[in-house]
Amino acid sequence: MKNSQSQWIQLVLLLLSLSLTSQVFAWSDTDQDGVPDIKDACPNTAPNTQVMANGCVEEVEVEATASANCSTSNPNAEFSADCHNISTAVVYFEFAIAEVDFSQWKTLALVKAYLAANDVALTLVGHTDIVGTPEFNYQLSLQRAQNVKRILVEDYGFNPNRFTVMGKGISEPVADNRSSEGRSLNRRVQFIVNNK
Repeated sequence: MKNSQSQWIQLVLLLLSLSLTSQVFAWSDTDQDGVPDIKDACPNTAPNTQVMANGCVEEVEVEATASANCSTSNPNAEFSADCHNISTAVVYFEFAIAEVDFSQWKTLALVKAYLAANDVALTLVGHTDIVGTPEFNYQLSLQRAQNVKRILVEDYGFNPNRFTVMGKGISEPVADNRSSEGRSLNRRVQFIVNNK
């Protein structure tokens, strides 16, 4: 009797666990592009549109500028619209994590379009918040910049020689590190156009 009761309890627990895991592993694709929402960097594409693995359309149309003024040597220089767009591109990171989150692939798509339209090299500058030792944060900031470069090279096919990586650690915050919101803004990689 005890054996059959034990088997009955095991069966009920198995059925219960199976019914709960189906929701966990559910494939949600609200824009119906074949990429699950959790990995979709472009979540509002038209239904049945052919997209890349990150959920974005393969070709991003950008008007190329004949000569973009992207010099960073003169702080008073007026930049072209393309330079302004790239200077506002920032990839943000979770606390103590160097891997690029799929939510940041929209920014990487902007950088891809910019690089496709402009024959320039970029410096990828990694930053951290103030939590942790300076040595750890320096290494983390460098890893963040290297991971962004890896995506631009391996996933988007750009020449690795177009990129320089730098880690700044905690040295250049853009927000107050005393709040969680400020710290989240400081965990970033920025893009700087290099002079040719």
